[in-house]
Amino acid sequence: MSIGSKVKKYREGKGLSQRTLAESIDVSQSIISSIESDKSIPNSVMLNKIAEKLGVDINELLADENIIQNNYDKAIGNIHSQVTINNHFPENILETLLSNQDKITMLLEMQNRLVERLLEK
Repeated sequence: MSIGSKVKKYREGKGLSQRTLAESIDVSQSIISSIESDKSIPNSVMLNKIAEKLGVDINELLADENIIQNNYDKAIGNIHSQVTINNHFPENILETLLSNQDKITMLLEMQNRLVERLLEK
């Protein structure tokens, strides 16, 4: 099952509309629609927000048997990209994604503290 299919399954299981989920993570409804129809894949930050809102572990959304593969067709100087979803992520990639998410969160917290200090002056 693709990431988009899982997002849709858990969203519907929570009784949330696409719009409600989108608003809760500060994106447009069309982005959620695009993810659920596998037209786009959320980055790790967005995927983490979605997982938190849906009350599932991010690994649950990532775990399966597929990896993203890009197939390129070069025709007269144009590259046409066809994306196939194969959700099988090796353990080290999942660990790296989660580690990067932690680092991003830490940097945002540091930035917020810095802004607070600047505003105090």
